[in-house]
Amino acid sequence: MTRVFAPGVFDVFHIGHLNYLLSASREGDELVVAVQEDRAVERQKHIELVTPLPERVALIEQLHFVKEVVSYSSIFQGPLLAALSIDVFACGEEYGSDPRYPEQLKTLDYCVRAGIRIARIPRTARVSSTAVRSRLKSFWASRAAKEADLPAGVTTLGSFGGDQELVRQQTAREAALIEETALKYSSHSLIDLGCGDGRHLMELAHGFERITGVDFAEELVAIARRKLAQVAPHAMLHVVDVTDFMTKDLFDIVLLSGITPYLDDVQLERMLFNVNRYTHRDSQVLMRASISTDKRINLINYFSAELGETYTAYYRTESETIAFMAQNGWALRRSSSLYQHRPDTAVWWFEFARAN
Repeated sequence: MTRVFAPGVFDVFHIGHLNYLLSASREGDELVVAVQEDRAVERQKHIELVTPLPERVALIEQLHFVKEVVSYSSIFQGPLLAALSIDVFACGEEYGSDPRYPEQLKTLDYCVRAGIRIARIPRTARVSSTAVRSRLKSFWASRAAKEADLPAGVTTLGSFGGDQELVRQQTAREAALIEETALKYSSHSLIDLGCGDGRHLMELAHGFERITGVDFAEELVAIARRKLAQVAPHAMLHVVDVTDFMTKDLFDIVLLSGITPYLDDVQLERMLFNVNRYTHRDSQVLMRASISTDKRINLINYFSAELGETYTAYYRTESETIAFMAQNGWALRRSSSLYQHRPDTAVWWFEFARAN
């Protein structure tokens, strides 16, 4: 059995600690976690711990992938590694780089001499979950089942209190903004990422020579395909996650209508990386997004009493949205508020062009 050793303080246990230990457990068969005791931490780091050692140990003992939990004082881990017959020493990327703790370098040297493999565990920068994405797909499948009650569009969550006539009017308003841009820049092709049930494609079908829709919810694409069959037989629809979609075709306009709040930062960055590969220097990105009117709001598996369901969304601020797009090669041309649908969020319209 390959035994992995992961040391740490683990005060105020958080997602970074969890990811560190989970990653360490994948480096071998048995994970031994070493928790530094209170006096040593306070003496070495000159901090007062929030969570005392017994509670820190008890929390980690509850993790099913942890084989054993021990505590220690000395930063130099050599004797403990030998006593526990450790094969792999797991540590953070920064371990051994702080001149205040030369014993960390001494521990790394010991591992090299003793034939103990050193596994560097990356720090958690962002939280991204496949499980969350799977549940989100189920959420949109359940929305597709409401088509009979929401003929104007099943993807406008809570907007206008569900008033279908107001949803139709808003869809027409947004389609007019898209057509205005298409006319201004002589655009002939459009791709709708996160096309949902096709409410925008229905309005835009006759205005473009080439039109494409992409969505990961098969049930929503089935609705869009049925709606477009008669009015736009040339429309191409793909059932694929927008973060994975790639094509050799180039598009004049990329429409992101409501999709960005359902992508975390890693997923949004990946999607934009691909977008940059199927657009050209004169392409436009048009975005309709629900944004936070104050500070960023993250909702993970959030139960909405209004919808009667749980969903996940990331409501970025206006400035955060503009900055994120700029970092990924898209400069703001103009933006405006479309409507306020909740006290702390509003729906905005953004137009971006390739940054010089």
